Amino acid sequence: MKNKLLYSSIIFFFLSSCSLDKEPFTDLTNESIENTEGAIDALNLGNYHTLKSWVENWHRVTEYPSDEVALSGTTTDAFFYNYNYNRIVNNGRVNSYWENSYKIIAGTNNILGQLAEGTSDKNDQIIAENLYLRSLMYFYLTNVFGRPYNQSPEVNLAVPLKLNADPFEVLPRNTVKEVYQQIVSDLLKAETLFKSYKGNIYASEYATQALLARVYLFMGENEKAINYADKVINSGKFTLLNREEYTEIATAAPENNSETIFAIKFLKDVDYSDNGWYTIGSMYATINGAGWGEMYASRSYLEEVRKYPEDVRYNFVEPVVADENELRAYYVDDNYKYNSVVVKQEGADYTYTSNGSKNTLIKESNGAGSFQYFIEIGGKRRTALIDKKLEDRNGYLKYFILKCSGQEGQGHLWSPVISRLAEIYLIRAEAKAKQGQAQQALDDLNIIRKRAGIPAAGLWTIANLGGKSVLDVVLSERKLELAWEGHRKFDVFRNGYTLDRKYPGTHIANSNSFLTVDATANETIDFIPEQQITLTHGILKQNP
Repeated sequence: MKNKLLYSSIIFFFLSSCSLDKEPFTDLTNESIENTEGAIDALNLGNYHTLKSWVENWHRVTEYPSDEVALSGTTTDAFFYNYNYNRIVNNGRVNSYWENSYKIIAGTNNILGQLAEGTSDKNDQIIAENLYLRSLMYFYLTNVFGRPYNQSPEVNLAVPLKLNADPFEVLPRNTVKEVYQQIVSDLLKAETLFKSYKGNIYASEYATQALLARVYLFMGENEKAINYADKVINSGKFTLLNREEYTEIATAAPENNSETIFAIKFLKDVDYSDNGWYTIGSMYATINGAGWGEMYASRSYLEEVRKYPEDVRYNFVEPVVADENELRAYYVDDNYKYNSVVVKQEGADYTYTSNGSKNTLIKESNGAGSFQYFIEIGGKRRTALIDKKLEDRNGYLKYFILKCSGQEGQGHLWSPVISRLAEIYLIRAEAKAKQGQAQQALDDLNIIRKRAGIPAAGLWTIANLGGKSVLDVVLSERKLELAWEGHRKFDVFRNGYTLDRKYPGTHIANSNSFLTVDATANETIDFIPEQQITLTHGILKQNP
């Protein structure tokens, strides 16, 4: 009988042309590859093509457990278990993520087993690309199924390291340290083998250096993280979009985005024939009649991004207005539910009536010509966000997320970004903060804040940290800048912080709700899919 282990099964795609928009039309066996002209090229493109199947559940397992999102209802979809930290061993989303990750690994292993280094520039290029893709898969697999590197990496288990094309080999899980060592080894080799830059929708020397910077940061190798961040920044190959162009991070084709280092390309009118149902963006917004629009920007994100009205990053949030003529101050009550009072604007003040008395919202200057507003309810001062009366779903306000939609004007089309230049500045800032280079870390941070439109009064200095550490403000900036790109959960736990989800959303609806999640909690890592454990007859060991 055939071994049905997903990570051992190798599916090879032969594309009808060198375009990623073509569907595979035939499979190639190992025996036929050497005798089929263009087979290696086709298999290489097939690995990129499979990224499109991989990326949807990659997003759900990395982003939904963060503090950037708020779900507005319960659902039978298995991603609900990722969102609320109530793990199950037969989560279809997690299993699909595992399967597609190992499908890509199998494809890369087959190519790497067919080619020898140094035989031609073309072969070296293909080897380098597949070393990068394999490393990318193992990086995310290890962070989804294994504990952060700073938690006993030589003991804690990650995932099996499959490094050859043997379809019948069954392997146990390697440690976190072993997988990271393989990732670093592969990426360092890939860095030396690239012969050309094919654009930011293909693996490249720069994408490899960007991933190395991230990997070293996760490992605590801060000097190496800085060195590799410097390589990308100093290459001159990429530039930050200016403030006016910022939303093009989502809406431009990736090749037209000077900030993108590597993205997974989706094609307009090809990958989605309509405006996009069953896409990543369709959970976040309803656009042109497409999309459920059931998961919204979290209250904690909203409060942070709205401290400065100039912050262009708020343009990726769309409050859904129910009444243009009614103004409300929305706050969160002691049960982490939205509540509000109707307010009237009087200059820079907002007034409301309570128990027949006129009251004024508390206001505090942000130091840059604007104010933050607060309301005192039940003896507690609560942040108030002023909006026109908003639509809600089950009492949860509709703050649509637009960062994963709208590419080239098509509803929910989006080419997910794996690495972009803003992240590289933030990697360098974090590494410098951990090395005690406070001012240099803040300098990098302020590059990102200035681009976002934050006024001078809102830039960080040693003097205005207000009791926060430099690392605190770096991680806050990463939350603002890299929201909904699959970073936040890892950022919190790998730094030993507690994830705070004390805000409205259906993660608070159950008796076993997780309002906070500690970095060492078992729930921070996903269960190995039960199907995979069964197929290995127990060789794969389950997470606690």
